[in-house]
Amino acid sequence: MHRISEDRRVFKFFTAMYAVALTTLAVLSIVSQIGIQQTLSHQMHDSHVINFAARLRTYSQTLSKLALLIESGQDIETNRKEFTNTLMQWQKSHEGLQSGSNFLNLPANDQDELKQMFDIIRTPHQEIWKAASQMSAILSQDQPIDTAEIHPYVQTILAYEKSYLLGMELIVFDYDRFSKERVRKLKQVEYLMLGLVLLTLMIEAGVIFYPLSMRIRKVIKGLIASEETSKQLADQLQEANKAMEQSHSELREMTYALDRATYLVKTDHEGQIIYANDKYCHVTRYSMSELRGKPLFHHYFDHLNDPARKMEVWQGEVFDHAADGTGFWLDVTMIPVFDNTGRLYQYMAICSDITKRKNTEREIRQLTEEKLRRQDMEQKIRSYAIISGQEKERKRVAAEIHDGIGQMLTSLRMKMEQVEDKLPEPNAEIGKVNGLLGSIITETKRICSDLLPSVLEDFGLRAAIEELIKTCRETARNVVFNLEECNLSQALPREVEIGIYRILQEALNNAIKHAQATEIDVHIDREEGFLNLMIHDNGKGFYYDSQHYFSREQVKKINGLRNMKERAELLGGSLSINTQPGKGTIIQLEISF
Repeated sequence: MHRISEDRRVFKFFTAMYAVALTTLAVLSIVSQIGIQQTLSHQMHDSHVINFAARLRTYSQTLSKLALLIESGQDIETNRKEFTNTLMQWQKSHEGLQSGSNFLNLPANDQDELKQMFDIIRTPHQEIWKAASQMSAILSQDQPIDTAEIHPYVQTILAYEKSYLLGMELIVFDYDRFSKERVRKLKQVEYLMLGLVLLTLMIEAGVIFYPLSMRIRKVIKGLIASEETSKQLADQLQEANKAMEQSHSELREMTYALDRATYLVKTDHEGQIIYANDKYCHVTRYSMSELRGKPLFHHYFDHLNDPARKMEVWQGEVFDHAADGTGFWLDVTMIPVFDNTGRLYQYMAICSDITKRKNTEREIRQLTEEKLRRQDMEQKIRSYAIISGQEKERKRVAAEIHDGIGQMLTSLRMKMEQVEDKLPEPNAEIGKVNGLLGSIITETKRICSDLLPSVLEDFGLRAAIEELIKTCRETARNVVFNLEECNLSQALPREVEIGIYRILQEALNNAIKHAQATEIDVHIDREEGFLNLMIHDNGKGFYYDSQHYFSREQVKKINGLRNMKERAELLGGSLSINTQPGKGTIIQLEISF
């Protein structure tokens, strides 16, 4: 007892020390994470500010280009509107970087160095703003534009553009330098935290784990010795248990026989009851006089009427009704009884009550069915969440591509056009680059349209389908597309429209890429509370097995068909595919709403 008490005190001490060490590590981790999160927030803020500072350079270059285009008389009406819009965006962004702007999510500048840099470019900015504003006022008049009148303003804009661009480039560099300085300070703090964590771990290893391991080793040696002693005692006990088990086995066999004979019934050779014990009378709610002469079980009639089987033992589970109408289950064994001459003259039925077990099985079956229904519902909810998340992510990615890469490509193309305009002679390579940039911009717009079909949000399902068919015709010019639609003028719920559009988009994409079809027919018809969509192509078809294609375990690459099926089920509809190799493919979607 003294040794056990001492071990408890030792383990309590080590537990307390371990808790202190864990608390120290937790505090250091939390402090480190707070610093990291704060620095990341500053980094996101700095990136936003640097982005706007870089936009000012793009705006000023755009102003110069548009001024030159207007002066040259090219597309004056379009360039005038773009010139005015660019001028306002340039001015708001410039003021937002200095004084802050809630609309642009920009804070006020609090760096003295940046204030000095903004003071340096104040004169170029004011001159460009003044000249551009006066030029915009002239352009807004309803009269022909005199090139000589706006020429001085254009020259002023061009004269101060270089100084403004140089100053803004220095400002961008300063913003980047401040951001790197914050990261450097964070590294120093993180190194300090790492040193403290390592020091704590070393202290923990020397003060806690090593002494604790020695103590545990000593305890284990004592346990091994105790185990040897226990093994010897167990061997002796096992020999005594063998003799006891033999006696118990005989007793269990007798007990089992008695338990199986809970209810006892005797019948004549035709199955009519001639005797029943009190337990059977109790479960049936009949007296012995009422049971005499009644057939035992209807389930047993086929057995009695078969000359070959009536001489054999019959066993089965039987459901019967008591006198008060309540039901009960019995596990019945019917044993034929023969006289001295070998003639069958009666049956003896040994029964046991299994009502509780059957009720439990029924409840388990109901619970299992409910569980399966709940799992199916949960799977549909998860699938809906995944598809909804995909749509949101597509919308976000499309916005990022359009607002980020799209604007950068447009600016790059404008810059290349400026470079081409300044060359004394046309350059074929630059022309090819401009053409390639145009193709890239067109492809970027197509990708954005696939990710987020704006026409679906703006004009509804009918216009979106027509636009999708138009795009497919432009993409696959060797394929004939036929569209037939009825009653799509009324709007459907947004989730239904998105689901139908995505299913049609996936089906057309598969037909164009894989079917090698020359003609694709699309039929969509809407009636009251019902919509039918059918896509038919004359392509090469494929071998189709619904379980094979919609199984996540067997096929992991065929996500398109499985996603179409899941979308259809989430919409409360059904998706059917009819195809054979060499006979084309028919995909049909039916939705009730």
